[in-house]
Amino acid sequence: MSNPLTRLLKEPLFQFLIIGGVIYGAYALFAAPEDDYRENVILVDSNRINGMISEWEARWNRPPTRQEIDGLIQAYIKEDVLYRQAVAMGLNEDDPITRRRMAQKLEFLTSDLARLQEPAEGELEQYFEANRDAYRDPDRISFTQLYFDPDARGDTTLVDAERVLKQVREAGEPTEDMAELSDRFMLQNYFGDASELDVRRQMGSGFAESVMQLEPGQWHGPVLSGFGVHLVYVYSLQKAPPAEFDIVQARVLEDWQMKKREEFNAEFLQSLKERYEIIVEELPAERLLDAQIEAARKEAGSAKAAEAAEGSS
Repeated sequence: MSNPLTRLLKEPLFQFLIIGGVIYGAYALFAAPEDDYRENVILVDSNRINGMISEWEARWNRPPTRQEIDGLIQAYIKEDVLYRQAVAMGLNEDDPITRRRMAQKLEFLTSDLARLQEPAEGELEQYFEANRDAYRDPDRISFTQLYFDPDARGDTTLVDAERVLKQVREAGEPTEDMAELSDRFMLQNYFGDASELDVRRQMGSGFAESVMQLEPGQWHGPVLSGFGVHLVYVYSLQKAPPAEFDIVQARVLEDWQMKKREEFNAEFLQSLKERYEIIVEELPAERLLDAQIEAARKEAGSAKAAEAAEGSS
């Protein structure tokens, strides 16, 4: 049986960490620090915050919410911490790249470290069991619909749809002449053997989520979408069987490695942040008010969408 220390020394990750530590130590001892990064202080002042907000508004044509502003600040801090570390390690020597590229270069290096890690025995299977639904093939649905145009019908749209629903339920399965009871739809009326993603791409997420819950063999509605109101007849809904580890093992490994890279990068970034005193100034009052108004507007929109989805079920 081999010595545990000998096995450890042969591990690629251990060797990489040792080499990286030696290189970093050498730079820490001999490399001259940049003048702008002599102090271990990261200051995010109000002028910089205003600049971030102005860039956001120019790009998205609206003010950011407070949560989005906090995200901008944290992204700046992350970039600054990684940039300073890259400079300290000498990654900027004879390399005319921007501050952002410098930070990205160090992040890529840490990702390479994480990529060397291999799952322990049984760890991949545990990850699969915890995320089994993500590897299951999508359910498949076949249905047809009748469309009611709110632009043409106005306030009577829902009433008309409910009236027609009674008629088609009495008639049973769909027939061609039922189309005369509804309005012309710009997209397809029939979906055959479609996944939820297929339906979502055509009809929107709220509609797709609703129809995947409907029982086959009968008419349902009204079901709402961004286009208007629909009556839906489900021909069949085929539930996919549970995923098998042996079949999806390669995908599971890729996802596990991605998760480990994210964890490794987060831990590495946190360890770098702890070396600095990070100061974030208060948000200007007018910016805070804009953020609160925008957050309230988005919350009202989400509540309205949820109410519409509940009414369509």
